[in-house]
Amino acid sequence: MSLSRRALWALPVLAAPALASSARAQSRALRLVIPYPPGGSADLLARAIAEQMTAMGRAAIVENRAGASGAVGSLAVARAAPDGTTLLQADGSPMSILLEAGRTTYKAEDFVPVMRIATSPFVLATRPDGPLRTLPQVIAAAREAPGRLTYATPGPLSFAHVVAERFAASAGIELLHVPFQGTGPATAAVLAGQVDLIPVPPAQVLSQGSGAIFRPIAITTEARHPSLPETPTFRETGTELVFLGWRGIFLPAGASAETVQATERLLREAVAGPVVQAAMQRMGEGEALMGPAEFARFWAEDRAAVRAILPRLPRE
Repeated sequence: MSLSRRALWALPVLAAPALASSARAQSRALRLVIPYPPGGSADLLARAIAEQMTAMGRAAIVENRAGASGAVGSLAVARAAPDGTTLLQADGSPMSILLEAGRTTYKAEDFVPVMRIATSPFVLATRPDGPLRTLPQVIAAAREAPGRLTYATPGPLSFAHVVAERFAASAGIELLHVPFQGTGPATAAVLAGQVDLIPVPPAQVLSQGSGAIFRPIAITTEARHPSLPETPTFRETGTELVFLGWRGIFLPAGASAETVQATERLLREAVAGPVVQAAMQRMGEGEALMGPAEFARFWAEDRAAVRAILPRLPRE
């Protein structure tokens, strides 16, 4: 056998480990890590994605890794093997706010952004039987007694914290931040009348039966939101505030270009499926797909915007 024939004969043998590794990765279920507890909107969307993927023939499971406002689960994915079987569904709280505030042990370079999936506005809300009904009333009350009007959030440096402080800055008022350990306790405190206000996504304003949980005061969209058509925007009421939270999918750094492309294709198909579309409609989130390059630019811009407002965010 000539040297060239021996080399040719050896090629399949040399390639076998890589091919076998790729085949093993494809045969294992995808692990979609959510850095929050079960039951929230992030968890509901992830489970819809996993269900749709499984229906498409690619087994996927959801793993909740809650803690440190999303930093625990995000770190777990940063340390995972970049073989395409471990994905992170996260938002701007652990991936922009906490990261830029220096509250994480991971860096932006530890991840590969694959796809932005959805965006969601926030609603400034209060309890249904409370005295506050309009944004001008809120602003007037805050100016009459600076620092006395309170707002609840799931924790410091959360999306809700950023929204409330951006509102206060735009309106030239001072509000008192009351952080809680999660959305549930924050919601209960507002409904009990212990805290005045709360910034929440549209889905949290209404119950599953469409009955009001909160009284919505204003929403952070440019135009009125279809799920809350009677709620004015901040702009309508004279305050310049437009803000959208976002959700996206990340892979650990080191994932190959082929893995990123394959993951993007799978996600696009899943998000277009009926299970995910129905879930997003129920949650009041808007599909806002961005591929890897566009999402990477968006993420960099989002982190820059967070850096600009960090001085207004007290680190309770």
